[in-house]
Amino acid sequence: MNTKGFDANQKISYKTAVKFKQSGFEFVVRYVGRYTMAKHDITADELNDILRSGLSLCIVQHCPGGDGILPSSLLGKEWGATAREFSKQVGYKKDKIVYLDLEDINPGYIKNQQKIYDYCNAWYEEVAKDFTPGIYIGFNNYMTSEQLYYKLRFKDYWRSLSRVPEVAIRGYAMNQYGYGTLHGIQIDRNELTGDKMGRFPPFMQGNTIEPTEFDKALDVLAEEGITNNKEYWRTKALEVKYLDQLIINIKKYIERRK
Repeated sequence: MNTKGFDANQKISYKTAVKFKQSGFEFVVRYVGRYTMAKHDITADELNDILRSGLSLCIVQHCPGGDGILPSSLLGKEWGATAREFSKQVGYKKDKIVYLDLEDINPGYIKNQQKIYDYCNAWYEEVAKDFTPGIYIGFNNYMTSEQLYYKLRFKDYWRSLSRVPEVAIRGYAMNQYGYGTLHGIQIDRNELTGDKMGRFPPFMQGNTIEPTEFDKALDVLAEEGITNNKEYWRTKALEVKYLDQLIINIKKYIERRK
């Protein structure tokens, strides 16, 4: 049975996540950075919003532009460490899947695949300290089907929408397809099928929860641009006895103003 999801390089609010869930999507793939977290990367608030909408979640690290990847074991170790740390910072659950985006390797490495193996496997080793490492196979990866399977340590492969080699023996557990814009978000569609060996990547599972009045108030405050840090207000609610009622009153004020 195929499970439908999407990947997006934009923030997903709770309201938007619910719309995707109602449209038949079951999971979303969101990004973390390589050196720093950008404004459009996932946050702890967004992670919670996605999960309570009922969507499951997995994480992928951004791939560089410009001259592409200049692969080395040192770079793999560095970016693997940041992928692991940024995923932990947003509250991503231990042992769940984090993907390496392998695409657009610098053409100077077409005949130096060992550097590519070293880069990928060093990234794997770093991420595996806390999470399950997966790999997205994109264009200009300069490897054959056999090399993808025998030379890399990964067990969880995600096929990009580019023309890429099949993974020998194992195949792909997830496949990406072009899509467009839905609910105001630019997305690619993905299908989770499991690979030829029956393996599925471990996602962080969503759980549809009816939001409390406090959560509803925070959603409204975020949508109105009054705050972009809902976690701050959740923390304050634990410190200040009546803050939750204050937030509800602010929500009522905003609704009256509309």
